[in-house]
Amino acid sequence: MDSYSNPDPSQEIIQPASRSRLRGVFDYFLIIRDRWLLATALSLPIALGFVYKEYQQPSIYQSSSSFRLIPPPAILNLQPVEQANQLVDLVRKHTEGLNSQELRARVLEAIKDNSFKKSTMLAPYVHDQQLPEIASIINYSVSVGGEGRPVFTITATGRSPESVQLVADLVQQYYDESHKKGAGEIVRGARSVLESLLEKSQSREDSILEEMTKYKGERELPFVEDERLDNAARKSSYHSEITKAKVEKVRINSLLRQIIQIQASISSRIQNDGASKDVNANIDAIKEYFKIDAIESFGNVPALQKRLFDLEQSHKLYGQKYLANHPKMIETARQIKDVERILQLEVKASIEDLKNSYHQLEAQEQEYANEMDKVQVEAVELSEMEKDLEVLDRKLQIQRGSTDTIQRRLQDVVIQIELPQEQDDPLHKGNIAYPGIQISPNLPEIHKTGFMIFAALFVLIPFGFEFIDNRIKSPWDIEVFLGQDLIAGIPKISEVKEVDRPLIVGNELDDGLTEAFRSMYSRIQMNSKTDYPKTILITSAIPSEGKSLLAANLAYSCANHGRKTILVDFDLRRPGLHKFCGVNNDRGLLTLINETVANPTPNYNFWDSGTLVEIYPNLLILPSGGKTRAATEMLEKPEFDKMLFSLRQNAEIIIIDSPPIGLFPDSLAMARKVDEVIFVTRYGKVARKVAKNLIESLEETGANMLGVVLNDLPEKKTPGYYYSGYYGYGYFRYKYYNKYYGKQGAEKAQGKNAKLS
Repeated sequence: MDSYSNPDPSQEIIQPASRSRLRGVFDYFLIIRDRWLLATALSLPIALGFVYKEYQQPSIYQSSSSFRLIPPPAILNLQPVEQANQLVDLVRKHTEGLNSQELRARVLEAIKDNSFKKSTMLAPYVHDQQLPEIASIINYSVSVGGEGRPVFTITATGRSPESVQLVADLVQQYYDESHKKGAGEIVRGARSVLESLLEKSQSREDSILEEMTKYKGERELPFVEDERLDNAARKSSYHSEITKAKVEKVRINSLLRQIIQIQASISSRIQNDGASKDVNANIDAIKEYFKIDAIESFGNVPALQKRLFDLEQSHKLYGQKYLANHPKMIETARQIKDVERILQLEVKASIEDLKNSYHQLEAQEQEYANEMDKVQVEAVELSEMEKDLEVLDRKLQIQRGSTDTIQRRLQDVVIQIELPQEQDDPLHKGNIAYPGIQISPNLPEIHKTGFMIFAALFVLIPFGFEFIDNRIKSPWDIEVFLGQDLIAGIPKISEVKEVDRPLIVGNELDDGLTEAFRSMYSRIQMNSKTDYPKTILITSAIPSEGKSLLAANLAYSCANHGRKTILVDFDLRRPGLHKFCGVNNDRGLLTLINETVANPTPNYNFWDSGTLVEIYPNLLILPSGGKTRAATEMLEKPEFDKMLFSLRQNAEIIIIDSPPIGLFPDSLAMARKVDEVIFVTRYGKVARKVAKNLIESLEETGANMLGVVLNDLPEKKTPGYYYSGYYGYGYFRYKYYNKYYGKQGAEKAQGKNAKLS
């Protein structure tokens, strides 16, 4: 489509900031106001039904009596912690006594055995089909309150004030009697029982001690800890000796291997070289034995070592003076061989000695191992004995704890017996029972609850229907859900005759509605970003939403503002503007396009064809010129663009009325060729989701959405929405026009309307 952008950017309207997605407080008030009759009709019967149902409940009465617990001086003189413990014990004792089944049974028997008391209890049930059991209607409870001097309150509930008074009085009376009568006997009996229990507990404690002593004596185990330490010391000593023996055996084995290696080396040399004649070589071989400490220090080896050293020195000295065959050399060699032979015998003896030492170490190791096994067995036995002693010791500790508990309890009882009489009975009667007061039904509470139910439903029901009813009805729906500007809200236009609706502005039939269209024109001027001339397409979602009458009145309003305007009927499937304006539909948009196609004269002038009819100063109408279902095909013809261009050249505003976009594609196709689009929707006519999808389809064509017009708005919406700042002056004027101008102004307007009709 042709683009007509604003040449002056300073004239463009600054778009408002993103709108809040939350409704205002006044919007919620309007939701309630719209449906207050429905909310009242539904919530009032429910609230009244609740009140009526509660009124039908049987009357319940309540009466109470009480006891007061006054702590005795002996308790008051104790430490704070002890005082608290004593009071807790007393409170628990009396609470259990007042709630006991024995007391309830006594009260029940007293009522059953007395005809007057029985008739008093059954009196509220005489009109019932069957009399209940006495036990089922005796209802009372006990509560404790107060600090320092606790109060036990006996609260009885029933169907008559006399019956609840009777029950509360009997409970107080019988408990007071039983408490005073049995207090001393209970304490003395408790002392006897505790003394007997203490004797038995001490006897069991002595028995356990005797068993532990006997157990230790039989096993010669006076002190378990000493036995365990002795066992551990012996085990450690035996383990150390075994380790030493093993280390010594390793050392002896190492020495034997060294000696054997030396012997093998000497034997190998003799076998290879024969009897060596080299005396020095033989001496070096013998010296290998001296490297082993066990041989060097064994027997005569030290003396032989010294003898060999002396012979070696003499042999070397003789060797320097004499030849090898000299008698002294021969004698020295012989002596060396004798020492070698004796030394070999000593080596054999040392080997035997080492072997004997090895066997002795083996025997010693085995002996220590046997002793180690015995110690281990003793350790296991000692562990078992320790477990047995621990069991006995645990029994002894438990028994001692029981004995201590009994002794403390016995001491408490003895102290209680020794207290004076006024301290022995700290429980005193308090309030006596009076005729019961009605607690149910609680009429003020029922009325309050009924009103709260009514108020809650009165608020929730409109919101519920608002949630279910998702049709477009408010500015919030348009500006937040649809995301479009609200151009105008047209008041209840359906109250005007259908034939007169397109001429509201032209014939000034209703000043309030005329002002609404003037406000709409002003808002379009503010939102528009396109300079004149421009084309505005007006469409709606479905039929009967008022798009044609809105297009006609908007055209009249533009003409009144001095803008040369052309109103085009593009609803080629069901044209109707020619009827509203009293124009013949023989010639129009279709005939112009067809004539242009048939006579493609470059200078063809649409204005000379006589098709455009002036129906109002500055306002011309271009009827449809017939009907067709091929509107989209016609839009693709170049003749249509030529015609639209010619209209722009001769007018400032071209307003195009199109078919509903929800039914036909004509508006979508036309949206590509216009400058701006206005979407019309009728109050409560179209679902929000449907309208949103259709507007998104229009935006996908690239059309510039001016906004949405909410048509046929009920009169009661006018002031509320004005104050919310949505609709502007036209709406407010529609409501208060006559009040502002007075009676003469109203009569003048009525006379003008009559003259026009």
